[in-house]
Amino acid sequence: MKIIGFVLLMVVSSLATGDSTWSVLIETEEDCLYNLRDCAILSNGCAVISIAGPFEDPFLICFDTDGGISWSRHILDEESSRAFESNGELVVLEDGFAACYHSEPRATGINTDVAVIRMDSSGEILWTYILGEDDEDIWMSTDMISCSDGGLLVSGCPGQQLLGGFVFKLSSDGRLEWMTQPEEITGFALSVMQTVDGDYSVLVGYDNSIAVQHITSEGLVSAPGTVAENEIPFRATIKCVNNSFWIFPAVESHVLYAEQLYPDNGTQNEIFVQLPANSEVKLADILEGGLLLSGGIGDGDALLTQYDLDGNLVWKRCYNTGGRDFLYGADFSNQGILAIGQTQIDSEEEWAFWILKTDISGFVEGAEVTENGILLIEPDRIDIDLYDR
Repeated sequence: MKIIGFVLLMVVSSLATGDSTWSVLIETEEDCLYNLRDCAILSNGCAVISIAGPFEDPFLICFDTDGGISWSRHILDEESSRAFESNGELVVLEDGFAACYHSEPRATGINTDVAVIRMDSSGEILWTYILGEDDEDIWMSTDMISCSDGGLLVSGCPGQQLLGGFVFKLSSDGRLEWMTQPEEITGFALSVMQTVDGDYSVLVGYDNSIAVQHITSEGLVSAPGTVAENEIPFRATIKCVNNSFWIFPAVESHVLYAEQLYPDNGTQNEIFVQLPANSEVKLADILEGGLLLSGGIGDGDALLTQYDLDGNLVWKRCYNTGGRDFLYGADFSNQGILAIGQTQIDSEEEWAFWILKTDISGFVEGAEVTENGILLIEPDRIDIDLYDR
């Protein structure tokens, strides 16, 4: 029997004429296996979140600019025999977005697949591409970006224990244009980016080193160039910011480290950001003007902070919905910030997923501000069945 989950919404109305701000609480049954995976603000101002979990079909919810539900739906429930329960990364495209998922060995046996879905802003599926459906190999996705020609670039590897990465390029209509060969990327393909000249770079992790490999727009792969000799966390990211290459490992020991590279992959600049000792923070988004971090601080306040590319704090905002709150991801656009996380409700054992839409500086209109500068947000709840098809 299916477990019934409900989405409980709380909307904070905006009295200003600028960016609309709102907050959403998603409450599920105690044994529900769904998790929030990613969030994105579309070009029309609507907000999309991806939800996935073990043995469940991925679920998407789209909110309009005022925080009301525009549409919601399952995907991949009839496309394949696989259970695409992991990843759920979203990439904004013209008039819509793409989502990337992969299956897990516990749900599919030995082999796993990667699925990329292109959707328009109304929730209609335009095309689906599945890698690995006709073989018994192990495919796991690690990153996906949009390309200047309207297509998509996806990186991945056989898992976090087996070396051997791959990158493949899809056209704007979902055709496979090229894919790297197994011997061309021998480490973990962690992250990809497009360079200013239209080619690509992939960040590759090994046991004790980090490398960058160049890939032409036709899919020709260069030899790896080592950029660091220490072990890198599996979720590290490479990004092109202001025409420069940047590598961002995960936050560790309350320090955010970033490395700017020369075109030959030598280190041009390094920044170290010392974060508060009573915080737990993750790098959420990378902007031309700096870095957006999300997490929690103190005894249960959620946290959003922005730093510039010199490591200086631009602003910091703390939020509380009445329980213990934490934001573990965010997306920045010129229409505001969309963040996802969780909040404790009613008791220490009851948690709910939480979505927060702020303006570009992290403010929420209508929220009460305490003497300590914490933004207090009150819920206004409605229901939606997560399993309704």
